[in-house]
Amino acid sequence: MDPLNGPYRDDASHILPVWVDLDQGDRDAQLLAVAAAIVPAWEGAGAEAEVDVIGGGITNALFRLQAPGRPPILVRIYGPKTEVVIDRERENRLFARLSGFGQAPPYLGRFENGRVEGFLEGFRALEPHEMGQHAASTARKLAELHAIQWDDPPSTWDTLRRWMKLAQGLSFAGADAARHADLKLSRYAAALEDLEARWRAEIVPGAAGAGGMAAVAPVLAHNDLLSGNILVHEVTREVRFIDFEYGARAPAAFDVANHFCEYAGFDSDFVAHFPRRSARRAFCRHYLGPGLTDPDVDEFCDVVDFFVLPNHLWWGSWAVVQAAHSPIDFDFMEYARLRLVGFDLHQNGLP
Repeated sequence: MDPLNGPYRDDASHILPVWVDLDQGDRDAQLLAVAAAIVPAWEGAGAEAEVDVIGGGITNALFRLQAPGRPPILVRIYGPKTEVVIDRERENRLFARLSGFGQAPPYLGRFENGRVEGFLEGFRALEPHEMGQHAASTARKLAELHAIQWDDPPSTWDTLRRWMKLAQGLSFAGADAARHADLKLSRYAAALEDLEARWRAEIVPGAAGAGGMAAVAPVLAHNDLLSGNILVHEVTREVRFIDFEYGARAPAAFDVANHFCEYAGFDSDFVAHFPRRSARRAFCRHYLGPGLTDPDVDEFCDVVDFFVLPNHLWWGSWAVVQAAHSPIDFDFMEYARLRLVGFDLHQNGLP
């Protein structure tokens, strides 16, 4: 038997009935038990196994498992209450399909609150300041992803409205209650309505050229293309994407706009790090390929620029929801504030 081809491989509907509780003292034993149940090559690993925490994520807990003679794997434990913002059934179905296309790490199997994946050896995650250095490769890889057929209906505006409503309706205690009130989310909810109306009345009807039509076309979008989700091979310099849990059909330009916002990292210093128009245009040229004219590229870029504001609202509202539920040591409320500051900044124009 192929050591990576156990009974759960590529079957996103089959869930191992095990729940991993990270608060218990036998964390590593639980992770190894899940690995052995899903990946035959991991049976009996025992004391020879090493379990390492992988940092950088603010949604899930990630662990790399390795042992002599066994394929390295990654075990992902979903963050508590993340089902409020992530459809795990859809996510795993998408991840398994992308794995089959070679666009995602190997899908090995699911358990009740997580997934086992193949570990991409020789790759490392980018840092925010490196994203521009790999812009051409990232753009071409994103175009490959967007070319994959996925039949779910587009959900960007529905998701935005749902998250904003959730964020507005949450209650917090103590200092966080004041911080939540200070965000003045009702103002941004109104701005969201205006942006969606503009999208329907102006942006889509105005996308008459090849660039505009490519920008508004619904594609299979990553929707979370920050530096930590872009891996580069240390030797070949190949670029790969990971963590598709927010993946869904969306306008192509929304995914590109999200990526540009992530140049600022979690510090969200958009004045210093948001890419200038020339860099954005170069990225869009690599994404679109050589077949389109300069006016087509400019038209595509204009729609990308429009989606910068909805993207700030996307992650600003998401962060408020995470602030209410996530146990991860990260100041989600501050991140929400910074993204809304970014909205106000970019509402006055992009660099």
